[in-house]
Amino acid sequence: MSPAYHIATDDGLITLQAGGELDLVEIRRLVESVLAAEDYDPELPLLIDLRDLRVSLEPEPTGEVSAYIIEHFRGRRGSMAVVVDGEMNRKLTAAIYWLACAVGNAEVFDDYDQALKWLIRREFAGTAATG
Repeated sequence: MSPAYHIATDDGLITLQAGGELDLVEIRRLVESVLAAEDYDPELPLLIDLRDLRVSLEPEPTGEVSAYIIEHFRGRRGSMAVVVDGEMNRKLTAAIYWLACAVGNAEVFDDYDQALKWLIRREFAGTAATG
């Protein structure tokens, strides 16, 4: 799967998918394109699907990409659910978990449906009861 994102302002959700063999430059470009999108809204919840991602953390300077992600996603109002899979190497899984913790307002899941349910409860449960 090639990296892609979809911003559904009517549904109130941003989805981002990154799978296959990617390097950190491609990951940063994907994040940059999401942030530069005309309809990007940091208030919208973000569902990040990394289940099939395979990326080498070497020899790229991972600190630069991590710092960029933290700088641009820390403090967003919308929650972030990140989905990984059990086949992902431990180093990459640990890096993703660390980034989720550093950014805040994010949770890592190994099940897509659980991630989606978490976002719905966190972001939409209150509006459904009051709206």
